[in-house]
Amino acid sequence: MDDIKSNLSTDKFYKVLHSVDIEVEQGDIYYRKKYNDIINYFKMILTHNENSLLSEYSKIIIPKGLLLVKISPNSDIHEFLKLVCKNYFLDFFEMNYEKIFFNYMDFLEIFPEIILDIIKLKKDNSNTRVNNEDSLDKDLNVSINKILLIDENKLKFSSNDPTNLLERFINSKLNKVNYLENNSILIWITKKIKTISKNSQKIFDLFDLFININPLDRSEREAVLKHYSEMFPRIVFDLETIANYTNLWEVNDFKNLLKLGIFNHYLKSELNQKSNEITEVLIDLIETREFLPSINNIQEKKDQILEHDFSHMSNKGNLKGIDFRVYEKVKEYQNEIQEVSFSEFMRDQLYEHAASKHYKELQIILEKISKHENLEKNDRYILAKYPFVLNENPNKALITLEKAKKKIDRIKQMYKGT
Repeated sequence: MDDIKSNLSTDKFYKVLHSVDIEVEQGDIYYRKKYNDIINYFKMILTHNENSLLSEYSKIIIPKGLLLVKISPNSDIHEFLKLVCKNYFLDFFEMNYEKIFFNYMDFLEIFPEIILDIIKLKKDNSNTRVNNEDSLDKDLNVSINKILLIDENKLKFSSNDPTNLLERFINSKLNKVNYLENNSILIWITKKIKTISKNSQKIFDLFDLFININPLDRSEREAVLKHYSEMFPRIVFDLETIANYTNLWEVNDFKNLLKLGIFNHYLKSELNQKSNEITEVLIDLIETREFLPSINNIQEKKDQILEHDFSHMSNKGNLKGIDFRVYEKVKEYQNEIQEVSFSEFMRDQLYEHAASKHYKELQIILEKISKHENLEKNDRYILAKYPFVLNENPNKALITLEKAKKKIDRIKQMYKGT
């Protein structure tokens, strides 16, 4: 076996981007609150020495340069980490995912050797900026010269292969390595909260820190869309409407949707001369599935929702007391309601009545349902008055409710003062 390993090259399985070659700018990133935790981790590690605050807790805290991040696929965390490398003059190493896809058995066989070879690499001084006293904090540990990123979300193994790379990592000889002593910081990205829960003791013994970055909520999705609308001011679209269609989407999903939307808009030159409004173009791309987000199949969505629920509930206590039959009863109840049919006119009347009485409350309730959050007692009381909103998926119900509210506002405006 050792002879076989010696014949396999490790360098084809990783790529390096030197700090001087990184072109990512701060304006390219949508800053989530949790990104501050990552920055603060870097600051703490890069300034760690015998006189730092962490040294007071040396009996229980021994930094190894290992960070675990849980985040959905297709976020902009790669760009964010490249920007960190650029600012701190660190080389950025990551796996060569294309090579791994076509040679995944070889990759798995020599995986520990790949990691060890990377951290042993010395920084090429020709690829280092000349730092003056103002360019870096004097307290920074300049011996740290590289980040190694392993994004398990990008690794595509055979559908018949049950490989869990994180489990391989924590149970291999790599768990004995102190990466800081090898001038490196290793960042592991995954979406598998179940794997973390299953191996929690080993994981929390091994990694310095675990940062859990939840899927974008509705306000964050609007903020991402606003970020891009400011980047491209000539194009106009309704932030709230698109946010309602895009539950569980990630930052780069929005970027790709807008790319296709703008392209489609300019293909229709006669429309382009009249308006730069592309809301309907974007909705059409989503509804016709001419654009598919990174989470586009039902099973993956279910897994993501379940993982989010497990993460949410585990903060409250033991999972053993949870009766998962409740989910089935809710689904059964929802299906019964959806079997009741209304005419379009009646539906509009019902929504207008609901919007006139409990618009804000229903908006919050539908948002909770779309994110599979628990409803409060008052939420359930209000929902019982308007069960027809469950006839549609929560995102479409939100849009219908907003249209009804706008219609009511227009009518009030017409009769104002009469």
